[in-house]
Amino acid sequence: MKPLKKLFVAAAALPLLVACDPAGDTYAGIMGGNANNNTAAYANTAYAYVGFGSYGSWHIEAGAGSEWCSFAATSGRGGMFYTIPVRLSPNTTGSERSSLFTVRDDADGGDVYWSFRLWQYATRGDGSLGSSPLVSAITGDDGSSISLRYDTLSRPTMLLIEKAGATLSRLEITYGVKDSSIAVVDGRATLRGTCDQGYQPERLTSQTDTVGYYQQLMLPGSYEAFNVERHIAGGEVMAQALLYTNGSFRTGSADGEYTADSLSWLHRKADGTQLVERLKLSYSENSNRCQTVDVNQLLLGVEECNPYQLIALFRDARGSFIISEAEAADGKYTVATTLNADKSVNTMTVTDKDGGRVTYTFDYYTTLP
Repeated sequence: MKPLKKLFVAAAALPLLVACDPAGDTYAGIMGGNANNNTAAYANTAYAYVGFGSYGSWHIEAGAGSEWCSFAATSGRGGMFYTIPVRLSPNTTGSERSSLFTVRDDADGGDVYWSFRLWQYATRGDGSLGSSPLVSAITGDDGSSISLRYDTLSRPTMLLIEKAGATLSRLEITYGVKDSSIAVVDGRATLRGTCDQGYQPERLTSQTDTVGYYQQLMLPGSYEAFNVERHIAGGEVMAQALLYTNGSFRTGSADGEYTADSLSWLHRKADGTQLVERLKLSYSENSNRCQTVDVNQLLLGVEECNPYQLIALFRDARGSFIISEAEAADGKYTVATTLNADKSVNTMTVTDKDGGRVTYTFDYYTTLP
């Protein structure tokens, strides 16, 4: 038998499946298999990838139920290393899904092959279910209104928050076509960052403004605490500090459900005045994943709403269930919701500590983009 030639010197130590022709003059092997870096895609992730090397010509065989994956190439010649993009259809099933594939050597496919799975979460990058409708507008009976637009991957591209004719926030969001970049124009500055596969940034920054995660404390299995903070030129700060105890934060799959035990809310304005709330949270049985926005961000009204969190650009701050009560030392906020047939929010009524009440009515796009 002739010795195997090295496909790449740097990859020589990677696992290799080998079959030899009885005549002793051929060789075959598949090496360095990598299926999307062994990570699942989100329900609205556009592409995954598969990488491998093959000594001989090869082809890919797909298992049953794999129609949601479309490979840029399903066969090729030998003596090369391949990185193949895989176009993913949106997962609107409401459940995690996976499919099995096999790369086989054309000449020795019975002995030389590599099998792998591609996985896709039930939830989008923003934490909503892939089957959930896109919120087009939210109208409050206090004179507030919220408008939203999305792209074909169900990613928010525009958010406008108004009250009594005045604009409180406007975000214009763009995503990199050839890279993982994200840019947000908010009327003050253009904040930029990089995203994961769910189009979620860790931090967005400009020369003057910053919004993102800030870690506090973590003791796995006991508690975890982190902030989402927005720092604006001139000294304005909006911050939410979330505490998860007794394993209440999700572990394992990104589809796991979780709720914060308590919330501290700070809004310090440029003139030094500030609102501080320290709230013990209770939840209803109604899911907060059945519409694209995080409805819990409306607890203190649109004036105190962090727009970046309303569209869940910072997914880990989005609880999986809708708050029913938020108790402070001097009173409590209560929330009541009515739902549509698909369990998305129809109306949400928030009563504050002084008895003031606001009802928000939600409208949705009738089809995905």
